[in-house]
Amino acid sequence: MKIIQANKFYYPRGGAEIYMLSLSSWLEEQGHTVIPFAMKYPENIETPFEKYFPSEVQTENVTLDLNGLHTFGHMFYSLSARRKLAELIANEKPDLCHIHNIYTQISPSILHTLSDQKIPVVMTVHDHHLISPQYGIWAEGCGKDFRNVGIVRGTFSRFHKNSMLASFAQTAVYKFHRLLRIYEKHVAIFIAPSAYIKRQMILRGFSSEKIRVNHYGIDASRVQPVFAHDGSFLFVGRLSEEKGIDTIIHIAKLLPDISFNIVGRGPQMEYLHNLALDAPNVHFLGFRTGDELRQIYEKACAVLIPSRMHEVFPLVALEAMSYGKPVIASDVGGVSEIVEDRVNGFLVQPTHLHGWAEAVIRLFHDSNLQKQMSCAARQTVEQKFRLDEHYRRLMGIYREVVKWL
Repeated sequence: MKIIQANKFYYPRGGAEIYMLSLSSWLEEQGHTVIPFAMKYPENIETPFEKYFPSEVQTENVTLDLNGLHTFGHMFYSLSARRKLAELIANEKPDLCHIHNIYTQISPSILHTLSDQKIPVVMTVHDHHLISPQYGIWAEGCGKDFRNVGIVRGTFSRFHKNSMLASFAQTAVYKFHRLLRIYEKHVAIFIAPSAYIKRQMILRGFSSEKIRVNHYGIDASRVQPVFAHDGSFLFVGRLSEEKGIDTIIHIAKLLPDISFNIVGRGPQMEYLHNLALDAPNVHFLGFRTGDELRQIYEKACAVLIPSRMHEVFPLVALEAMSYGKPVIASDVGGVSEIVEDRVNGFLVQPTHLHGWAEAVIRLFHDSNLQKQMSCAARQTVEQKFRLDEHYRRLMGIYREVVKWL
C-alpha cells in the first residue's frame, strides 16, 4: 500500500510525532510506501516529499497583524494545505491517508481534498482536541473544564498560552470545525489509543461504530529489565504544569531521605528549580536519551507520573514497565488501562499528596512488594501491550477502510 502519514510536524517533537515516525519506519520495513505530509519547518527530517508541504504557519506569539491574520485563517481552513495535498495525490496516487495531529498548522481542510479524491482516511486521536478547545482536559480539582465554554468566556479565561487572543482563536476554530462536523463526516475510522478517549468521544457525539480502540504497544524484547535499584524515584517527561512535577518536589520535602530524579525540560524549568531549592534530594538531570536514559531507568525503584490532566495513554508508563519498574501514577484518563493498582504500581488521586507519599514509602521500604510489582510491570508489557499486536490491529483497520472503496 501507499500510505500518507499526515501530521503538522515531521520530526520527533512530541509523542504524536514519535509514534508517527516509528509507525512509518515499521510500515516501510513491511514493504509499504510511506508518504509524509506536514508543514515546512526548519527541524523537519529531510524528505523528497517536502515539495508538497505547505509553508510554515507561525503559532508562537501571534499578534494582531498580517502574520496573525494569516495564522488565524490557516487555523480555520488552509487552502494552501488543501492545494498541496491535491498535488501530492495526483502525482503519488496513495491508497490511504493516516492522519495524526493536523490542528492549527494544516487544518482539517485536507479532509475535503481526500474526500474529493476518494482516499479513505483513518485518524489516531492523540489528544482531546476533537472534543475540547483544549488539547488536554484537567482532572477534577486541578483546573477548569473548557469543553462547553463559549467564545467570550473562553477568550477572557486565557486558557491557551495565557493569552486572550490565542484563547479566542482556539475556541472559535474549535466551534467552527464542530459546527461543520468535518472530522465526523470525512474520517472513516478513528483510532483511539484508550477506551477512555473512546468514551469521551462518544459523549461528545461521535459514532461508536467509527471508533476502534487500539492501545499503543512497545517492543519489550529490545529492553533488558533490571529489577535491582538504588532506591531513587524517577520522572521522565515535559516540565510543564499539567505534568504535576511540583507534586514530586512536595513529596521530596516530606521524605528527605529518598532521592528523586527528574528528566526532561520545559516551560516550568525555572519555577521547579526554585521550588526545589530547599530539597537537596531532588535532582534535575535535564534532557536525556539513548544509553544515558537507559541507565537512569535501570537504577530507579519506580517511575512517577503525577499528571493533573487526563492522559489519553501515557507511553512513558510502557517504557518504565519495559525496564521492570513499577509505576506510581495519577488515576486520570486512560492511565488505569496500563497501571493496575497494587499489582504493577499504584494509582493515586493527583491532588492527594499523602497518598503519593504513602505509595513511595511502601515501595522504598518493602523490598518484597517492590520486586513483586517490578515483575508484574514487566509481564504487563510482555503480555498486554506487545508492539507487534498493536501493528497487527492497525493493519486490520487499514485493510477495512481500503476495502470500503
